[in-house]
Amino acid sequence: MDARFSIRGIRGNRRRGGFILLEAMLATAIFAMAVLALARCIEAGLLAGVVQREDGKARRALLNRMRELEFGAQPYADIPSGVELKGEFAGMRLKQSVVPLELTDQNKKIINGLLEVTLEVSWPGGGDSRASKQLKFYANPSAG
Repeated sequence: MDARFSIRGIRGNRRRGGFILLEAMLATAIFAMAVLALARCIEAGLLAGVVQREDGKARRALLNRMRELEFGAQPYADIPSGVELKGEFAGMRLKQSVVPLELTDQNKKIINGLLEVTLEVSWPGGGDSRASKQLKFYANPSAG
């Protein structure tokens, strides 16, 4: 009688062993999917950091050019084809457009010398596209 009980016990252990193997395989598959998802999150975070640095660099390039114009270091002139920037901003292209404005004050008197300046910086983005940042402001070079 003891032999029957031991044979049944062995068969039960085999079945249990099969379920343990299946559970281990399922747990491994879930863990692998979690690791892959984590890797994609890390990749997206790194890409976001690169985009943020490039965006900050473009903002600095635009503000530098605006200050150069304000202080008279650069002329208020159109640069429609753009100019390649150097140094820290290498790889970026700056375009500048200047449009004279014809505005009047509250007494209907024409205000002369006002300009609308548009600065645009573009740089190679992801893939074949180019990323860009634009800054528009008004200037009165004759007042300075």
